[in-house]
Amino acid sequence: MIYELTISSQGQIVIPSAVRKHLGIKPGNKIKMRIGKQCRVSTVTMESPTSWVARVNGIAKGIYGKGERYIENERKTWES
Repeated sequence: MIYELTISSQGQIVIPSAVRKHLGIKPGNKIKMRIGKQCRVSTVTMESPTSWVARVNGIAKGIYGKGERYIENERKTWES
């Protein structure tokens, strides 16, 4: 189904309530849009405000080795 979106004078997009309900969009959600080469919207993805936690979880895993060893080495540098 194709929905018509309205652009306000301030450049805001009004998403029809049927689309918001179908996608589960709530106030505060962010929507990312990718524009294809022919200026058509190819994908629209939605992420919740807290999804950044899931995205960065474990991103630095293994960089410092075991945490306890890293902390011990850091404490030794404080004393010298």
